[in-house]
Amino acid sequence: MLAQLADEQTGPLATVRGLVEQAAYRIASQSGAAGVDTAHRLELIARRLHTIQQDLDTTAAHLVQLRAAATPSAVQRPIHRVL
Repeated sequence: MLAQLADEQTGPLATVRGLVEQAAYRIASQSGAAGVDTAHRLELIARRLHTIQQDLDTTAAHLVQLRAAATPSAVQRPIHRVL
């Protein structure tokens, strides 16, 4: 689930980040200092969202490694001796 959230192409955070970036672009194209300031703040929000995506991706990869380490590599079966 974390990997899905962090997905750079189709994840929900990528969608939100894209919308924030689009809003920043549109606001920046309007005249006035207030628009530039608002656009800059939106760009900072988009960067924070990107950092969150990267952190989630790293955490998901770490959890996969922990799970793989906890899983026995081979199922041990009892040895039956034939006499």
